[in-house]
Amino acid sequence: MEELVERLMKLGLKEYEARAYASLVIIGPAKASEIARESGIPRPRVYDVLKKLHERGFVDVSEGNPTYFRAIEPEKVIASLRDEYIRSAEEAIIMLKSYERERREDWLPVWYLQGEWSVVNRAEELAEKTEEEFVATFMEPTLVLKFRRVFERVRERGINPKILIITKKVFRESRLENLGEVYYLPISKVLDGEPGNFMETAARVLFSTSGRYLVRGILIRDSRESLLVYEEGGIKGILVKIPFIPVIEREVVEYYLRKLDDRSSTCFSKT
Repeated sequence: MEELVERLMKLGLKEYEARAYASLVIIGPAKASEIARESGIPRPRVYDVLKKLHERGFVDVSEGNPTYFRAIEPEKVIASLRDEYIRSAEEAIIMLKSYERERREDWLPVWYLQGEWSVVNRAEELAEKTEEEFVATFMEPTLVLKFRRVFERVRERGINPKILIITKKVFRESRLENLGEVYYLPISKVLDGEPGNFMETAARVLFSTSGRYLVRGILIRDSRESLLVYEEGGIKGILVKIPFIPVIEREVVEYYLRKLDDRSSTCFSKT
């Protein structure tokens, strides 16, 4: 029952309201004393709690001696709570926007992001601002799927994103093929041997598999903004708006795309 009460509270009921309603659903029509005993609500408080539930239309009352209470069908109550929750959320957004002062985000060129939700959300914002080109690279094919909506939004803007996957094994993942132009590159082509130029040196630094910070991906919009996705006790990100950094990151990705002999969406390089 505790888990049920917790979920009802998340939808907007207070603890005693959630306990009273859940108890009525479980035991059926009951007297206040029975509800207090089943729910653990102090007896002096139970009538006030039931009155509030009745006022909200969640409980019916049968006057008599004694008075009985009955829970309204859960589907109707949950629908009402859901609608209230959504309406409150929408009103909160409108109010916050109305109080929002001049945004300072554009003044600050680097933002640090914590958590997968925050990283993916920012990546979607990049996708929505894309005007000319969207380039990305990932160290794990499964991570691409976490950003599926990002690439779908880029395609909705009439732009076909390029996705370079640096991986250890030869494979074909059909679920990725409809997200854009997908290319595969062996990690050995990036990390093995001595770097021969600046691009290979930069790639060695970015995609090293050792160290405290492990880069898992980079998403670049129009060579103007980039989001570096890395792992340090969980997924984190660095959003960069300093122009030359997204340009360099894009050039590193394009350098390896040019090195691929076979530019199809399903093959490793033959070199």
